[in-house]
Amino acid sequence: MKKYLNLSYRKIASVLFFSILSISAIAQPTGNRHNKIEKLKIAFITKKLNLSEKTAQEFWPIYNQYDHAKQRLFRKYKKKYSSQNLSMQDVEHRMEREKEFLELRKKYINRFAKVLSPVQLTDLKRSERQFKKLLLKRMQRRK
Repeated sequence: MKKYLNLSYRKIASVLFFSILSISAIAQPTGNRHNKIEKLKIAFITKKLNLSEKTAQEFWPIYNQYDHAKQRLFRKYKKKYSSQNLSMQDVEHRMEREKEFLELRKKYINRFAKVLSPVQLTDLKRSERQFKKLLLKRMQRRK
C-alpha cells in the first residue's frame, strides 16, 4: 500500500510540476517565444508519454539531440518549391530529404528504445504531431 501511495504522489507531483511549468510559460507576457514553446512542448510530450521523473531525465537529452539534428536537416533542405514549376531534380531532392529524415529517425529510435517502452515510442511521433496541431490552433486564434 505504501509503495502504491508513493507512486501516486510521484505522478501527482510530476503532473503538478509540468502543469505549473506550462502555465508559467503561457502567463509570461514577455520573453523568448521559442523558450515558451519549448517548455510547453516538454510538458505536453511528458504528459502524453506518461514519463516518470527518471525516464524524463534520460529521455529529454536524447530528444533534444534528435530535435537539433532534425532542425539542421530542415535548414539544409529549406528550398522553397513552387508546385507548378517542379522539375525532376526537385522531386529527387525531396526524396533525398525524406530519406535523410528517415535515416535520422532510425538512428534515434534505437537510442529512444533504451529509455522508452514500445508503446511510448509509438506515441512519441503522434504526440509531436498533436503538439504541432495545438500550437497552430493557438497561433490562429491570436490572429
